[in-house]
Amino acid sequence: MYVFEKFTFDAISGRLSLSENPGYYVDIEPLPSDYDLAQLEEAGKEELSQIGDVFNYSGELVEHPLGFAVLYFQTSGEGGIDDYIVWKTESGDAFLFRLHNPKGEEATDFAGPVLISLSTVQSE
Repeated sequence: MYVFEKFTFDAISGRLSLSENPGYYVDIEPLPSDYDLAQLEEAGKEELSQIGDVFNYSGELVEHPLGFAVLYFQTSGEGGIDDYIVWKTESGDAFLFRLHNPKGEEATDFAGPVLISLSTVQSE
């Protein structure tokens, strides 16, 4: 995975965050080859519904760094924007991304680069 200069990646926890403000982060979880998409969809809706209304952008990411997203849920609330994404690499490896982008000055510094980094994730 490509990590931009202003970011820190903790390989043990699977967390990619802004170095100056770790409140901006994404947790990266490799999924097994036999993952259950319906179960992940249910879990994502439940997780995000505790924050706010859940919007489903699955299949709408044509010109997006994560164009291979199998599932893309998003919600926003007082704490910012949260995404729950199931993404497959071109080679077929699958990952779950839980992204937290709080409202604040660093939101734009975080949003674009983090999606580009996530689009370069590969299994070891």
